Amino acid sequence: MTEYYERYWGISMKLDLVFVTYNSEKWVAPCLASLARSRYPLQDINIFIYDNASTDKTVALCNDLYEQTYRSVFGNVMIIKSNKNVGFGMGNNLAAREGKADFIFFLNIDTELHADALDVLTGVIETRTAEEKMWELRQFPYEHPKLYHPVTQYTSWSSGAAFVIERSAFEKVGGFDQRIFMYAEDVDLSWRIRSQGGKIRYVPKAIVYHYSYSTANVVKPNQYLNSIVNHLNLRLRYGTKSEVMSGVKMLMRLFGHSGPYTHSRKQLIKKLICNLPACFHFMRTRVRRQDGVFEPKFLNWDYELIRDDGFYPNRLPDSYPLVSIIVRTCNRPDVLRETLISLRHQTYPNLEIVVVEDGYNSAAAMIEREFSDLNIHYQALMPHVGRSAAGNTAMRLAKGEYFNFLDDDDLFFADHVEVLVASILNTSYAAVYSLAFEVATVTHSTKPYKYTEYFHRVIHRQPFSLLILSHHNYIPIQSILFKRQLFDELGGLDESLDALEDWDMWLRYALGAEFCMINKLTSIYRVPYETTVNEKRQKALDDALLVVREKEKHYKVDMNAYSLLREYENLRK
Repeated sequence: MTEYYERYWGISMKLDLVFVTYNSEKWVAPCLASLARSRYPLQDINIFIYDNASTDKTVALCNDLYEQTYRSVFGNVMIIKSNKNVGFGMGNNLAAREGKADFIFFLNIDTELHADALDVLTGVIETRTAEEKMWELRQFPYEHPKLYHPVTQYTSWSSGAAFVIERSAFEKVGGFDQRIFMYAEDVDLSWRIRSQGGKIRYVPKAIVYHYSYSTANVVKPNQYLNSIVNHLNLRLRYGTKSEVMSGVKMLMRLFGHSGPYTHSRKQLIKKLICNLPACFHFMRTRVRRQDGVFEPKFLNWDYELIRDDGFYPNRLPDSYPLVSIIVRTCNRPDVLRETLISLRHQTYPNLEIVVVEDGYNSAAAMIEREFSDLNIHYQALMPHVGRSAAGNTAMRLAKGEYFNFLDDDDLFFADHVEVLVASILNTSYAAVYSLAFEVATVTHSTKPYKYTEYFHRVIHRQPFSLLILSHHNYIPIQSILFKRQLFDELGGLDESLDALEDWDMWLRYALGAEFCMINKLTSIYRVPYETTVNEKRQKALDDALLVVREKEKHYKVDMNAYSLLREYENLRK
C-alpha cells in the first residue's frame, strides 16, 4: 500500500492525542506501538491517557512503557488515574483539558493506526475549509457503515473511535456531554458542532484498525443498553414531538420480544429507570434545528442512512494493478465534475481515467484546469457517435489490466475500486460487482449542476446467476470491475444499442467466465424522479429489450440442462 499511497511530506502540526482506558491492558502496547511506527513527526504528538479506575495492569503498563520506551519519542505523555469510572465522555473531556494544541485527536485504545494515517489526515486538515471542524478516520476491518457524500465527503456525524476536532470548536460546545456515560456521545457532540455551522469530513484514506468486534454482528450488552437509552435522550434534545413519540413506540415494540441476550429486557428496564433524571437534562438543553445547516436524522434506531453491509471485512489489496475507469460524457462538464471528484477521492492509488466525450470537447478546459492531478486521458468524438461507440473507444484507449465504467452522472464511494480489486485478485473470477444505491434525482440544471435527491435504495442484491441475468439485468454498469481480457477476446458494447448495452455485454462475458457479488455498497447511480422523464427512459429500455431478447436466441449458453436445473433448484430454496 505505502509505495503508491498519497503522501503529505512536510506538513506537520501539533496534536493532543487523547485515550480513555478501562481495563485495557491487552490493547495499550499494540496501540502505542502503532503510533510509534507512524511516519508523522512524533515529537508533535502529546499523549493524554485518562484511566477510568482500571482494576487490571493498565496504568502500570502505561507507566512502564513511558519510562522504558516512549519518554523521548513523543512530545509529552500524561497519565491521569481516576479513582472511579466517570464514563467515556467525561474521561475524554478531563484529558483534553490538559492539552493546548489547536487540534485534539480522540482515539480508542483498542485501535492501531496505519503508518500513513496521520500524514494523510493532517494533510486534509491543512487544506480544510473554514466550516470543517471534525475529521473522521476510516475503520478496518469493519468500516462504519453510515452514509457520507462521495463528492464533499461530509457526513452527518463522526464515530467516536477515531476523529480529530478543532479545539476551539470542541470547547465552544462544551465538549462531550458528561451525562452520556458511553455510546451516542459521539453523535451528540457531532450534532452540537453542526448546530454551530460546523461540518464533519470523512477521510477514507486515513486508516485505523479498530478491534471493537472480535467477530461480525456480536451483540455487546453495554452497547445494546446504552445505545437505546441514549438514542431516546437524543430524541428529547433534538427531536420533534412526533420523533419523540416514535421513539417511545419503538421502545414499546422492543419490550414485545425477549431481546438479543438473556435478561436483556430486565436490564433495559432498570437502565431506563436510572436514566429518568437525565431525561430532564436533555429536555432543558434542547438544540434548535436550522434548515440547510443542521437537520438531525432519526431513522429507526439509526442516525443516518446505512451503507450496507456494515460487517463486510475490509482488507487492502495484495498488489495494485492498473485499473482503467471508463467515463462516458456528453456536453455537460459541470455534471462530469462531480464524477471526477469522486475518482479523486478513491483510496485505490493506481488508476487511469479514460474520459470519452460523445461530441465536441466541452469538458477539455475544465479537466485541464481542475484535474491535472489525476491520470486522465481525454478524447472528444466529433461528430456524435453514440454511447456504445464512445464506451468502445474508451476501452480501446485504456491500458489497465481491469476496467470499470463510471458514467458522468454516477459516483463511487471512496473505497469502490479498492474493495473490488482486493476481491478479484488471486481468484478465478473474471468480474466482481458490489451493491449500489439507486438515487431518484430531479435535475434542475446541468450548467451549473443543480439537483435534488429524493431517496436512496438498494435495488439489486443478487448473487451471481446466469439464469437470472439472462432474464433481466441486475448489475448496474458502474458496480462491476472486470478483466480487460474479456474485452480483448469478446469485444465490447453493441454499437447498435443505445440502452441496455451493458446488459448485452455482461451476458456475452458471463457465458464462459465467473462473476461474483461482493456484499458491500460502494457506488451510487442516479435515475430520474419525474414521471415524464421516466416514461421516456422506459420507452428506450423497452425498445432495447426486444433487440437483446432476439440476440439471446443466438448466444450459446455454456451451461448444460443439469446445471440450469440445479441453479433453478438452488434459487427455490
